[in-house]
Amino acid sequence: MDRRRKHLERRVPDIGVKFPFSTAFTRYNTPKAGKTYGLRRYNSAMHTVLLCSALSLILAPFASASTDLSGGAEKIPKLMADSTLVCKGEVIVAPALVFSAKAPSLHWTATAFIHTDRCFKGETPLSETVPVLFDNILPSGGTSGGTPYVILRKGDYRLYFLKPEADKYILVDRWSGQLEISRRVAEASTQDPDPMHQLEMDLKAGLTDPDRDLMMDSIRMLGNMRHLQSKAELIPFLDSPDALVRTKAYQAMLRLHDYSVLPAVEKWLVAQPVPPDAVLLPRDSLFHMQYDLVGEIAAIRDPAYLPTMERMLHLPKLIMRRNILDGIRAMHSPQSVPIFLDMLNDPDLGFVAMQGLFDLGGDGPIDWVPSFDEFRDNRAYYATTCSK
Repeated sequence: MDRRRKHLERRVPDIGVKFPFSTAFTRYNTPKAGKTYGLRRYNSAMHTVLLCSALSLILAPFASASTDLSGGAEKIPKLMADSTLVCKGEVIVAPALVFSAKAPSLHWTATAFIHTDRCFKGETPLSETVPVLFDNILPSGGTSGGTPYVILRKGDYRLYFLKPEADKYILVDRWSGQLEISRRVAEASTQDPDPMHQLEMDLKAGLTDPDRDLMMDSIRMLGNMRHLQSKAELIPFLDSPDALVRTKAYQAMLRLHDYSVLPAVEKWLVAQPVPPDAVLLPRDSLFHMQYDLVGEIAAIRDPAYLPTMERMLHLPKLIMRRNILDGIRAMHSPQSVPIFLDMLNDPDLGFVAMQGLFDLGGDGPIDWVPSFDEFRDNRAYYATTCSK
């Protein structure tokens, strides 16, 4: 089975991307549109910077610009587990950024000092100040390898996931080791030894932040906790009159595996205009939420939700349909056979449907596996053959 699947995968043309995205630049590929790029920014103050040589003239002056390179899907349980010290606080001292043609590659070149308001894991320093290494010397010409540089600036207020480095600290993850967070603090409890629950309560306090972006950051991170002791505080946002806030809440609930929101998500997606192939944030945030929500639906692995996923195969955007069909295929459920059979005649996704059937067909040899071009040119024949 594995050999056959590999053989089939090599034949698949690049007609779409899978979600969620993981880089600052989102590529949407379609057979007609070719390759286009959109700059995406989830966290308005994630100061890890990706410098690409092709765009260095644009990005170099803004090397401290805010970009969350985790794609808004930071893995908070892993970040917490990997950290020795997890605190929120403000950078009170940080050397200025310097651009140089001879910038070191991934070397901590300066020390910032962070005043902590609260620590969720590890011992709070007696001085309440933590020294953190970062990169303050950045390449003026950009980097061809897409190297992430960690930047800290005076006044930054973040949630920091840290580990020791000599007598200082470094981020556990250059991509998502610091996250913008509300300054609002929940009441601390000395009786609560669980750092994840303490962080959950602090993020819930952030839901009342008057700053809309910080409030949405709290919604996002609660979803990225992947498990909450209570989701009650998220429920009111599902009916928010603000469409972006509402869809962020949908996404958080889906990431928490609460699929009771699926009818509302489906209704919203069906009612939306067709999104462009490339989106620019924050201008196109609602368009981007269409892609994100489809990605969350495609990640479902419970066959009970196949009817919803099947209806999503009628969305007008090809890469969304491809993502959903890939999700159904990854489910590897015999209940998906009727869906694959129905999709065999789809001019864009018939070949993927054939692969899904092969995946479910057992380990016996198949000596007539067509290439993509062969399938495209003889679709009716292969659709009929697969149906048998």
